[in-house]
Amino acid sequence: MSFSENLQILRKMKNMSQEQLAEKLEVSRQAVSKWESGNGYPETDKLISICEIFECSIDEILKGKISENTNGDKSEYENLMNRFSKGMAIGVGLILTGVTIFMYFAGMQEKYSTIGLVVLLLFVLMSVPMFIVLGMEQENYRKKNAQLPNLYTEEEVEKFNSKFAKAIALGVGINILGAIQLIFLYGMEIFNDESTIPVTILLALTTIAVPIYVYYGIQKSKFDIELYNKIGSQQFNKANEKVGKICGVIMLIATIIFFCLGAVRSLWHIAWIVYPIGGLMCGIVSIIFENNN
Repeated sequence: MSFSENLQILRKMKNMSQEQLAEKLEVSRQAVSKWESGNGYPETDKLISICEIFECSIDEILKGKISENTNGDKSEYENLMNRFSKGMAIGVGLILTGVTIFMYFAGMQEKYSTIGLVVLLLFVLMSVPMFIVLGMEQENYRKKNAQLPNLYTEEEVEKFNSKFAKAIALGVGINILGAIQLIFLYGMEIFNDESTIPVTILLALTTIAVPIYVYYGIQKSKFDIELYNKIGSQQFNKANEKVGKICGVIMLIATIIFFCLGAVRSLWHIAWIVYPIGGLMCGIVSIIFENNN
């Protein structure tokens, strides 16, 4: 295929008009029209800019055959996964913020616990629709693109892995800081065992750390195209469905225990421990099913 044909296809795949492309390249619309009609070629610097905009090589756009219906559209996949990782991190952060606020109010008079519970439910209400929309977007994309080619170079993967290691180290550091302050404040008897302030601080720091884990965890899966293709298999989907059901039951039981310990026994300051235990159990279930597969 010719340069003019490839340029038209790439522009349409980006849902970009000739005017928009011309603006990005700082040229006239007539220049873009001239290139697409095969009556001229851009200068070298403009050609390089075009390749950067459409994320392709010079050889691909000059000599390659770019399919308008390609399943390996890197740009679309990137946008989807970036939106998914940000949305999930924000949603989880909102829920944890609600839990932190609830824990703070639970340490006051009993009437304030109701306020904290209402705030928690409001944050959950904001997050759940976000999770549903993001999940449906991913499901629709997977239906159209069950398998993908390798979209990333080794250099891109290595560059991200470096960022990933630093981000996880930061999150772990924040979690350790939360544990240290908890041990210190209770150990030095600055707060008594019934106070929820140290736990609230721990949850506040966890609210910072966990979205970091979520965002970079999903970003890491973005680069794992082999895993993406594996998820598209029927065997994986059945196993994943079982894991989802089991983990749903585990976290439901954890929530019931949390509210029973808090409302019935007034143990809000330690009841939160059921959630990390539940998360650990879900992780174990996932590992078992993955090993079986």
